[in-house]
Amino acid sequence: MATTRNQKNASTARKANGRSRAARKTTTAAADADADSTNFDDNPDASASKATRRPGDRTMNRTLLIDLSQRELQERARLKTRRDRLEAVKRTEDSSGGLSAEQEAELERIKAALDSDLPVDPFYQAVAAALRRRTWNQLAGSRDHVLEHGLFGSQQMDPVQGGLGNHEQEIAFVCGLLEVDNFTVPTAPGFIKKVSEAQGEFRQNEALFDIAYETFRRSFVVTVQSQIDSGMVDADIIGCISPGGPINQDPDDDSKPYRRDTKGQLRDLDEGEAWIPAATDKVNVLSARNIAAVVRKLAGDGVTADDAWIRSRLESTYNQQTGVTSGGSPSAVEIMLPDLEEAVDIEIVTENLHAVQAIYFTYQLEEMRLFQVVERVVDLFRQGLLPLGKGFVGDYLFNYYKKAAERITEGERRDLYMRAFGAPGGNPSSEPNRDFNELWLRFVSAVSSFARQLTVERMLRNAVPMAVSQEQVRKAGRDLGANLSRNGYGIAYFAATEMQQTILEFRDVLQNAELRNAFGARDMWQVIDQVNVNYLGGARNTHRYRTQSRAGAVVIRWIANNVQRLANVGGPVIYVEQIINPQLRAAGGSSNPTVDPTDWDLVNACEQWLAVGGVQDQSIEQYSQPIEAPTMTSRPIEIPQVARDMLSGLGVGLNGSGVAGGISMPGL
Repeated sequence: MATTRNQKNASTARKANGRSRAARKTTTAAADADADSTNFDDNPDASASKATRRPGDRTMNRTLLIDLSQRELQERARLKTRRDRLEAVKRTEDSSGGLSAEQEAELERIKAALDSDLPVDPFYQAVAAALRRRTWNQLAGSRDHVLEHGLFGSQQMDPVQGGLGNHEQEIAFVCGLLEVDNFTVPTAPGFIKKVSEAQGEFRQNEALFDIAYETFRRSFVVTVQSQIDSGMVDADIIGCISPGGPINQDPDDDSKPYRRDTKGQLRDLDEGEAWIPAATDKVNVLSARNIAAVVRKLAGDGVTADDAWIRSRLESTYNQQTGVTSGGSPSAVEIMLPDLEEAVDIEIVTENLHAVQAIYFTYQLEEMRLFQVVERVVDLFRQGLLPLGKGFVGDYLFNYYKKAAERITEGERRDLYMRAFGAPGGNPSSEPNRDFNELWLRFVSAVSSFARQLTVERMLRNAVPMAVSQEQVRKAGRDLGANLSRNGYGIAYFAATEMQQTILEFRDVLQNAELRNAFGARDMWQVIDQVNVNYLGGARNTHRYRTQSRAGAVVIRWIANNVQRLANVGGPVIYVEQIINPQLRAAGGSSNPTVDPTDWDLVNACEQWLAVGGVQDQSIEQYSQPIEAPTMTSRPIEIPQVARDMLSGLGVGLNGSGVAGGISMPGL
């Protein structure tokens, strides 16, 4: 046993010596150790574990870059989904035709990447390679500045010697600046130029970044398991430092080292081994994106690192940038749509189509009078007609009543719906999106018709031409995507962030047992029905609107995620195998279709939308046929009111097409 421990210590020492040890700018390793030990002792649970700590055990908290670890987690999830799809094709080679040579090679690359702790996020790889002026393979081979599950090389030593090194800070905060600018696609034109600009901004404000890092590096102490449970870091972070090595067991050779068995469970440790980091270990979480946003704001306001009130300014700006306090910028809030059936949040990004997705989701809930129902509940509460006591519901209804002047009004929401979807009820002087209804029906009908054709035997499909081809689906999707993108500028994203938060709050209030009991309802939908019938003039078809809200969100998200497919000259738009092969449907299905919808999710959403909307088969067949794309600009252009009146009098739309007539989208 002593020999084993000595070998382990020697191996750990060699690993530590191979890592970069950049000198800290403002603190010493001893000061770091003292500070982290104090932080450790403040926690009762940590103190208990400290009493049984063996010689050589860790006494410092590692620094975890939480935003970069989340990106790594998401990329690994994407690779796992792709791996599962390829393996499903391989298992069903009799019916699917099996994998090509390129797909076999891709599958092996994915397996190797998922079996290693090396980062797979292409954004981080590109930034690190550009800043260090090396290829990623060179960086990965030397393990300098390599981020494993959010832990830089300096944080992978045991014990930890200090905070992030100079080069590690530079990589982290350049990544943070690019995240703030939403420039995270390494294949985008000008990416290297953008990295250089972010590096210049970092070096120009390096003193501010230093003091911001020192201010917040120990502000948020959590356990590793809490971040795994929150979906911020991959569970494979456990043991990535020790025992390290390959993550997954080789099913053909169990003598090779591994951390997880074939069932995905952590293996039993040998004597003298320990999981480093362990699930219960404390870490200091730090968001490079948030730090970058704070420094940029302060630098823009002319604040320097020598400011007498710099720490107060840092904390105040941090709270505002992250939305912790009132006054936070709307652009700092991520759109997270709720799943109305399972209360699952959806992560939404800042592109125009994603903003329109959230607005469409909200619009369908507006049609079932969700906002009016809550307004009426508040009015009943104000009049003392609801038997509610002290508690969450009463607090929320009172605050809702008190802050009425701060919210987006119904008229303002209707204006937004009219501009995005051509929905009635907005300001008559605003320009509606007249083309949306027809373009929407044509796309969902084309997808539905194409999928229905695939139920015919392949032999017949090869002999009989399809009524709807992939190119017709591509054209309909491209037209709809261009239309939605054009109308997603301006206030759309910022309004969507507030609408999203409002819907989340409405869901929590209407699902609360105290409010449901006051109306004698089983769930939130019965509360909505009762208020509609008793106070708002009649019931609404809540099932239809909530189905269309979810299905519409899936359709718009699929278009946003597959812009490249729609823009390509050739290649499939919808993968046929995933539609006709039940095993591929199960393997390819997304756990959250409104975030990462598959082709099968798209087909289901289109069928559901058409079904609850009562669209007849004859209409679906008619709308699935292509028409000439409407003339439209890629961005909205202001036209004087005189010109608007003249065009309207001539019956010409502002996009160059005639005013649409006789075509309406069911459910709008």
